[in-house]
Amino acid sequence: MSYTYLVPKDAAKLIHQHAAKCQNFGLQLGRYAPQEVIEQTDRLDDRDKVIGKERGFWLCDLCKNFKPDEALIKSTYQRWRAMTEGGARFKATLQGRLVVGLGGKGALEFGITLHRVTGLPYIPGSALKGLTRNYFLLWLAEQSGTSLNLDKFDELLSEAEPEEVFEALPKLDREHITLYRKMFGSQGEAGTCVFHDAVLVEAPPRRLFTVDVMTPHFVKYYRDSGKQAPDDSDSPNPVSYITVSEGVCFAFAISKRRTTGELHLGDARHMLREALNMLGVGAKTAAGYGVFEAAPES
Repeated sequence: MSYTYLVPKDAAKLIHQHAAKCQNFGLQLGRYAPQEVIEQTDRLDDRDKVIGKERGFWLCDLCKNFKPDEALIKSTYQRWRAMTEGGARFKATLQGRLVVGLGGKGALEFGITLHRVTGLPYIPGSALKGLTRNYFLLWLAEQSGTSLNLDKFDELLSEAEPEEVFEALPKLDREHITLYRKMFGSQGEAGTCVFHDAVLVEAPPRRLFTVDVMTPHFVKYYRDSGKQAPDDSDSPNPVSYITVSEGVCFAFAISKRRTTGELHLGDARHMLREALNMLGVGAKTAAGYGVFEAAPES
């Protein structure tokens, strides 16, 4: 199909000629989307019958035809290894699909976290730190039997005086409370651990990206932020979006902050490994997205 691009004619001609050769997936997704895809135009068959949205077909073709540059992935990984030298590192493989940054705004109404320069998927260190903190927090809450909600529980662990915490949570080991405060810090003090972005280890044997579909059934309810009660009069609205494919391997690393002499890297690595396997990272984790399996610890 011949697409229409919302740019001057000379630029549109160049896009038609060279867009398929672009090796930056983020650039293709964010800058080369045609008008029919942005506007959710229907695709018709030979009998003028609607067979789906143009966006879904375009995204499928994009994922099918995209071949990541193996040399770029290798050089990015080697640069990452140099940056994380001395840290606690490990590799883990996706057990399902992954999408980080799904709620990002754009012309296609969905987001995915891709490196601005390379266009390759990565997992921000801030997301991994938050995941590890949540896992440790849930574990401590289970051990303590607390009735506090997690926000209050976290505030108590992070901000209250140590003796106040020990008194309020007598079931918890003091070493675990101290470890939580040291690893993740508080309002007045940074944590001892630095969580690096996770990057691809190598090019996957199959496609790097896969199209998935979510189908909201109560469009008016979501569009009006719950002002209208959901009912069966709404028509389903399939929405296609991009995910990282199952089986892709990422590398993870945690380093010691330079301003501290304390080391908690082994504990942090163990918690991150468990969190990736038990909770998953990114969006739609309740549906099994973002779950990793790491090789056994040595």
